[in-house]
Amino acid sequence: MRKKALLAILIAVFFSGTVFAQADFESMPQNTITVDIGPIIIGGVFGLAENFIGDMLGEDAGGINLSTSGFGIGAQYERQILERLSVAGRFAFLRLGMGLGFEEDGLTAQADMNISSFAVEGRARFFPTGGSFFLGGMLGYANLATAISGHLLVEDQGVTERENVNFRISRGYLKVGARVGWRIDFGEPGGFVFEPSFGWYGAIGFGDNMGRRFLREAGDFDGLDGFDELFIIPEHFVFIGGPRLSLSFGWRF
Repeated sequence: MRKKALLAILIAVFFSGTVFAQADFESMPQNTITVDIGPIIIGGVFGLAENFIGDMLGEDAGGINLSTSGFGIGAQYERQILERLSVAGRFAFLRLGMGLGFEEDGLTAQADMNISSFAVEGRARFFPTGGSFFLGGMLGYANLATAISGHLLVEDQGVTERENVNFRISRGYLKVGARVGWRIDFGEPGGFVFEPSFGWYGAIGFGDNMGRRFLREAGDFDGLDGFDELFIIPEHFVFIGGPRLSLSFGWRF
């Protein structure tokens, strides 16, 4: 029974583009501004992750102090240029931060790492039924940056030595992707809209990858092949590329 009910809901949503057809092009609202809460959710969840990580470490955490923070936002302007075709520009930003402190046996260490990305995208949408359902393509530019700062204090026989670390690396990317979704009007076209959509983005990086840049900054190229793999998931599946779920709210006028 539950499977039948779920199937009925999916069919109803898919054909909503036909049921709630748009008005003719001359009279339909041609501008839409939306805010995507997807990056906001990601940033908020990561900001609460310190409690989860602390519980995982338990007593093994010792003198480790951990803090996390996160923030994200996505905004889009869309212009209807034909009855079944629109173009849009989108800006997105995501920042995740982590602070780590350690103190034990005369050794004190503090490190702060911030990973941030921004993207500027051009989009095109095709509405095959003339309703809310759309197929979309995207081409854009993105930048991923990692900043690390901190210090190490070592006390030995009353003498304290301090070593500071402070550097930043970044990389640019060409983004390409495709998306399916719905631009759902509540009532007649115009006013408040809700846009759920799902897509997949590919990322083509410019120049050396983040792992090579990191090791060049650190001045150590030993173990380069294995270290590079640490950046594959953040680059291609979290910050720049990979699957994307958007939950956007906005106003159509």
